[in-house]
Amino acid sequence: MARMRRIQVVIDPKLDDRLECESTARGLSKSALVRVAVERELSEPFDNGLWRLPVFDDVEPVENIDEFLYGPLSEEAWPSLTRRSGSPER
Repeated sequence: MARMRRIQVVIDPKLDDRLECESTARGLSKSALVRVAVERELSEPFDNGLWRLPVFDDVEPVENIDEFLYGPLSEEAWPSLTRRSGSPER
């Protein structure tokens, strides 16, 4: 067996009591039961669910997302955005 590393894990007293009971019932040390549980938890890759999101690979990129979503900028709707810098206000 490879050399073990010592780590410190903090758990609440109720979980520690459950760990003690289960390790005794299985005839294992608490450390061995924790190793078994961690190995089981990490045996499958973590599924963050991103694979379930839709893929939009049939669309063209948009040059100006704001204009695409909200329409062309107009001076009436967005005077501060359409006024060129340095030009006098009306």
